[in-house]
Amino acid sequence: MKITLKHTSVQMLLALLRASLHEKDIETAFFEKATHEHWKLCYKLAAKHGVMALAWDSVMRLPKDLQPPRPIKLPWASAVESYEQKYHRYCSAVDEVTRFYAEHGIATMQMKGVGFSTLYPVPCHREGGDIDIYTYSADKNRMSDQEANRLADKLMQEQGVEVETYSPKHSNFYYKGIPFENHKTFLNVESYKIAVQVDRILHENMQPERVRLAEGEVMIPSPLFNTLFIGFHAMQHYGSGLALHHLCDWVMILRCYGLHLPEEIKDKKLLAGFAALTRLCNQYLGTSQPVEGGEDIAVEMMNEILSPRFSSELPTCNKVGILLYKTRRLLHGQRIKSKVLNSSLAERIWKSFVAHVRHPETIFRG
Repeated sequence: MKITLKHTSVQMLLALLRASLHEKDIETAFFEKATHEHWKLCYKLAAKHGVMALAWDSVMRLPKDLQPPRPIKLPWASAVESYEQKYHRYCSAVDEVTRFYAEHGIATMQMKGVGFSTLYPVPCHREGGDIDIYTYSADKNRMSDQEANRLADKLMQEQGVEVETYSPKHSNFYYKGIPFENHKTFLNVESYKIAVQVDRILHENMQPERVRLAEGEVMIPSPLFNTLFIGFHAMQHYGSGLALHHLCDWVMILRCYGLHLPEEIKDKKLLAGFAALTRLCNQYLGTSQPVEGGEDIAVEMMNEILSPRFSSELPTCNKVGILLYKTRRLLHGQRIKSKVLNSSLAERIWKSFVAHVRHPETIFRG
């Protein structure tokens, strides 16, 4: 089924998100004629887009007669409870890692994830995947930031943790079963020319501050850092997995900080991408931030979010068909992403090739 903005389930989900994000009354008219199938698809979409727990906050504030049928409501409630438990484990893990690194003179700043979740009305309902950290020197007289970053990986290895270091952007490891990325750079500086400038601005504007989590505490970056980092991160996903949870993060940027970008950012494509995100949040998720430009990109962006032309699910088992499909998907993603970020098609193909050489089992997977 092609999902459009006019679909009842989409309108229901957006209404739930608007109410949750802004802690306001729910627009009940969207639910008065909702059927079992409408609710079933609404829940499926919420889970797919990483906003299942966030939408649940509004579900529970609906009048009893407008809430989803019991066969949908019970598994939804169970899924939210499971995520809340996961969230607490993530908070505890990043707190432990932060304390461990601090014992060795390494400072840790947490990006996106549980740190950014503290901006949300209900932090444990902002769903996330892995834990992104940036490690740097707590005392520049003792060691440089680069030395501290390398030491952080070495310390994990000495604890018997396997650390993958092949990426120039970050290393990867699992701590107590939870995925971490220890960043060397904040952005893919090797893939996008503008990322070099933005990465420099991010380093200049870290200004980390300490916040309490559900379990422990962590350092999070400044509002300007979050604005640039969250926005750029969403642009990197455009054409390859942009979802409603990215828009929800942008809502919290606009709601908590407003839209303040440094004057050094002149790149017209990147600014158009930020404008498109803002337009979508204004139109569908309850913000009212003045914005110029980005109209056409916003339309295509929302279509890609709800009904992407290509999916991670492969439409065929035929190996030739799979290769053709993945090639067409890569070219399509490159075409639309190039509207917000200048990138090299040759480099993207090369990275895909290298990734498949390292993990050949993924060649014929989605």
